[in-house]
Amino acid sequence: MKKEAKDHLLIRSIEAHKRILAEGQNVDLASIFYEEGTPFERVYEYNGFTILTKLQFPKDEVLNIESKSRQYLDEIAQKDLPIEEIIQLLIEYRNEIANS
Repeated sequence: MKKEAKDHLLIRSIEAHKRILAEGQNVDLASIFYEEGTPFERVYEYNGFTILTKLQFPKDEVLNIESKSRQYLDEIAQKDLPIEEIIQLLIEYRNEIANS
């Protein structure tokens, strides 16, 4: 968990994902490090991919935009939780998947 909490790309991706979910199509993409004109859906998918990949989720969960892991990511990212807690919840969920 300590390593993940210091991963700047992971932290930025979670922060961006939270804003994307909160603001939807109205999010200022330039303010979350994307070029103006980048398709919203592409940014949304890329952030989910980056977060789950960085946390070493199973490949099928990372690549499937309708996976339960992606749904869980969206669910907890919409809550007012600190980044570290989101990371911890995702790691716990990943371990749960691995043990089932």
